[in-house]
Amino acid sequence: MAADAEPDPSIVIRIVYDGPPEVGKTTSVRALARSFGRQVFTPEEQNGRTAYFDWMEHVGGRFDGAPIRCQVASVPGQRRWRPRRDRLLDQADVVVFVGDTSAAGWSGSRASLRRLLRRLARRDGPPVGVVFQANRRDVPDALPLAHVRQEIGAEHVAVIESVAIDGTGVREAFVFAIRLALDRVREEQRRGLESGHTRAEIDVDDLLTDLMFLEQGDDDERVTDLMFLEQRDDEGPVTDGTTACAAVDDDAPLAPTHEVPSGLVWPPIEGRIVLRDASRPHARGHGDAAGNWVVSLAGDWQAHSAADAVFTDRDEGRERLVAWARAHTSALGLLSRQRCIALAETGDGRWRLWQVVLSQPSLREHLAEADGAVDVVRRLGAIGRALAEAREASASSVLCPPCTLDTLGLSELGRAIYVGMAPPAGTRVADAADEASLARELAASILERGGDLHAVRAGLLRAADVDFGPRSALRERLLLALDIHEHAGARPC
Repeated sequence: MAADAEPDPSIVIRIVYDGPPEVGKTTSVRALARSFGRQVFTPEEQNGRTAYFDWMEHVGGRFDGAPIRCQVASVPGQRRWRPRRDRLLDQADVVVFVGDTSAAGWSGSRASLRRLLRRLARRDGPPVGVVFQANRRDVPDALPLAHVRQEIGAEHVAVIESVAIDGTGVREAFVFAIRLALDRVREEQRRGLESGHTRAEIDVDDLLTDLMFLEQGDDDERVTDLMFLEQRDDEGPVTDGTTACAAVDDDAPLAPTHEVPSGLVWPPIEGRIVLRDASRPHARGHGDAAGNWVVSLAGDWQAHSAADAVFTDRDEGRERLVAWARAHTSALGLLSRQRCIALAETGDGRWRLWQVVLSQPSLREHLAEADGAVDVVRRLGAIGRALAEAREASASSVLCPPCTLDTLGLSELGRAIYVGMAPPAGTRVADAADEASLARELAASILERGGDLHAVRAGLLRAADVDFGPRSALRERLLLALDIHEHAGARPC
């Protein structure tokens, strides 16, 4: 953990480059150094390979008015030097994992990334962000980026393409890593792990001496949950030396991007990774009659902002963000993980509070994908259990998300997850329907999809009430609703 340093007002952050042997860690650090006009210090190489570390320092940007001093180190990739690698990782505020995305090197990189994530997950303190620098994108057998993202997407790791040998993507990965590191510094301050906002820099000579005395061995550490309450934030922008300004062509607010300042996104590290995955530069949405704004972002990501979630004062917007983050925290067990909330500039001098959520299949869509009557009955049971589970979790949370066929989905383990947009902080939105109304809605969906209605009814008769959730009468209500449709002359297609 960082310590105070009275003489130097800089904020010191440690950025560690990790990855399998010979995938481009040293090449990346040297390319980065050239782009900034810096020197790289490499204490020792053996047969052209790093034995201790490659070291670079760079000062740029501001955080709470203080200069940001970046101490950059790459780890030795050879297994024999693993204790040295682990010691460097123990001091990281963020890790840039340089991975080989060629078909030949992918499995080794994926396994190495898993080991890194397990180690970082056991560290005390706020989470350590990881940027996956997808290297070797120039080789003929480079895997599709969509495949790479799918393989590691569940890990909350940012993915940035690179060709380290010519520097492509290296600086972009570094700049994003700084943002994740500053999010971690902010969270350290909130938890009282740092006094003031000065942090001690590592003396490279002391570090080298320390590593010389290490012997070979293994050890691991431990994970903490991501919680967040904000403090004052006067940080200046973190940039790579270039600036970009979007012209305001209309009244539509700009959607949030991963460049929002530290302290204005929740969760503070995973949330920024979400914003990067979802970002579509200068994206603007459309408003509805009530004044709410919706923006379609990259892929299946959507951003939503309520009509009254706009502020002329950033501190007022931050207070609303904090309150909403607390409400989200109360429902973490129910909410889908692919989401974040952020306070972003609108492009007209104001600030707007957004939620960014990945669109995922709902319970209604889950039922529509059923294949045959037996599968329909099985899915109806899963839907009943999910609704019962979700309503219990929602009622005990501050957020109280509404539990309907369109706002709930199923996890890979069949557990209920809330996939809809969260209600505004301080409001409680009632569920759209009671169990009887829900049964009628499900019966209508069954009729709409067509198939053998009599076989579905027979399957429901054979099922047990408990299959649809504890203390549930959904099965009986479904049978009644289907009978009503039959007597009314409803027929399957």
